[in-house]
Amino acid sequence: MAAFVALCVVPTAVVVICGLARHTPGHVRAVATRLSWQLDQRVSLARVRYLRPGVVLYEGVELADPETGDRILRCRSLQVARERPTDNEGRGRPCVVMTASQVDVEGGRLDQVWQLVRGALTGRTGSVEWDARLAAGEVTLRQGEASHALVQLRGRIDRLPGGSQADVTFRLVEVETPEPIQVRVARNGQTEPPASGLGVYTGGGALPCSLLALAAPEFEAMGPVSRFSGYVWANETLGGWGGVLEGKFSGVDLERLVAGRFPHMLGGAAELTVKNATVRQGRLEEAAGLLVAGPGTISRSLLDAAAGRLGMARGSEPRGPGPLVAYDRLAVSFRIDSHGLQLQGACPPAGSGTVLAGSFGALLGEPQAQPVPVAALIQTLAPAGAIQVPATRETDWLMRRLPVRDAFPLRTAVTPSRRAD
Repeated sequence: MAAFVALCVVPTAVVVICGLARHTPGHVRAVATRLSWQLDQRVSLARVRYLRPGVVLYEGVELADPETGDRILRCRSLQVARERPTDNEGRGRPCVVMTASQVDVEGGRLDQVWQLVRGALTGRTGSVEWDARLAAGEVTLRQGEASHALVQLRGRIDRLPGGSQADVTFRLVEVETPEPIQVRVARNGQTEPPASGLGVYTGGGALPCSLLALAAPEFEAMGPVSRFSGYVWANETLGGWGGVLEGKFSGVDLERLVAGRFPHMLGGAAELTVKNATVRQGRLEEAAGLLVAGPGTISRSLLDAAAGRLGMARGSEPRGPGPLVAYDRLAVSFRIDSHGLQLQGACPPAGSGTVLAGSFGALLGEPQAQPVPVAALIQTLAPAGAIQVPATRETDWLMRRLPVRDAFPLRTAVTPSRRAD
């Protein structure tokens, strides 16, 4: 009887009590508290189920900002399984396999999602000995009233010698791509201090710039209907972000891009092809490409500045009164680096050197003397002042981003301008 009680009744009672305890609200809160501490975010759970040893199903998962309470993401269910896959020699690294369903991510909180990814790469949110795999049928990325549906999402985190790497592939319902869209986040622990890198390949399709702007706000300046097709890689350094960009922007809103920051006017839809654009510590080092736009409008002030500052050849005099001039086509290939800016007209007929063409002929031609100093480009876009570059907010923004040489005269006084004020 004693053996029966000790070996049968007591173990059965313990198993039943533990099983019942796992279904109590207190246990669910305790698991949510532990995950909140581990992820450094506020985690709430509706239910926790233990399907089998090593496999847990979390239902009604929600992550929120621990300070404001604003929701970061919500997931109907998340199954987490701990496995140890083996190779042909019977060895393998332990791996966490996650399967998620009906995931909603708030686009305005991608910076906190980025912190979660960094925490996983650095081992702050789990053991550095574990790899991770993620599968999700559909993820909705909400951006205000709009949303983007990501399908066939697959992700993985691999621990590598000297660092770690996360790869995510998915497709957008609204965009057809020959290949899945690829995102890679890498963490290099061999540098001092350790640095992160982020890469995006659009899979041969054109992604909305508004979607890319959720991670890099600079893309928002391209306009609401603009799209990007190509490859971007960015590295985090002590002096700022750097990287490379190759690809094509379509549907660029020139009015928003130019008039939104400078006192000139340039309107029309454009297509911008960028080849080998290199950025280091937040400053453009070199870039080459082709800009094609039109029809549209351009301000007379920008025509005068381009001819006076960049030395571009003036064509026929624009007809009609008013500050704006209509043009039919803007086409120019360019190259910019620390040596200056080179422009080559690409408007028909070929070889004419025409950069800007109107209904009555060429309005602007390529400069005779090249390369043009980058300072002249800043003077063209900035408010008109003296021969030296005026120290306005516009010029400060340009000087911190363009390959300007150190030997560069500056005015100490701010040139009066309504926009600078």
